[in-house]
Amino acid sequence: MNTPVSKCLDLAAYSARMLGKFTNLPALIALGAEMTAAAAELSAAQAAYEKAVTDILPMRVDVKYENYVSDRRIRVTQQKAEIADGKRGGRIAGIVFPEGSAPITRLVGASQVQAMVDLEGRLKSAQDLWSDASAEKEAIGQHREQYDKALTARKNAGQNARDMRAARNAAKDKFLHKYAEIMSRVEAEFPKDRATQDLFFDEVRTKSSLATADTSTGDEADDEGVEGETSGG
Repeated sequence: MNTPVSKCLDLAAYSARMLGKFTNLPALIALGAEMTAAAAELSAAQAAYEKAVTDILPMRVDVKYENYVSDRRIRVTQQKAEIADGKRGGRIAGIVFPEGSAPITRLVGASQVQAMVDLEGRLKSAQDLWSDASAEKEAIGQHREQYDKALTARKNAGQNARDMRAARNAAKDKFLHKYAEIMSRVEAEFPKDRATQDLFFDEVRTKSSLATADTSTGDEADDEGVEGETSGG
């Protein structure tokens, strides 16, 4: 299970192609088809998981943005309250922001959403004293709703990624069992012929082609491998 999925798919592709070379042995052709099908199932599960992980990024951006604009709007409300008072630390600001805006804007996520709900409550209580309190309450409420939606979307995206990872792991477990089964069946086809048995299965401990390609020396490593095989053959 510690073998990367990309390596599992490489191993499957290698074996399927080699099995397909033996067109005179129907049993091996059938095993090649089984290997290809198992790899396709794993590949689909991996693709779904990767998409789910990628889908988290936009949700993270949305949460960050809503936190930013909410903080700014809360400060605007504080400034308006102070203007209505005609000074800092006045009556209206004291009711709406008893500790200032910083204790709210320092928060993030669900904690800030709850603090904004409390702020809306204080704005409601100040409506008889401040004519703009109702409009400010509505503005803060709109930002709070958007912030809460962004948080919920991020949470759901994260849960979906965890669900897809579980599905991928199950598909990987199924693939590995199929791979081991095919190895056993190949061994049964060529009993005591280790050289032929090994022909159908690539080295497990090397990096996958994708992992190799994700380095600046990927092509060089591939060329060296080809030269090594040629010189050693």
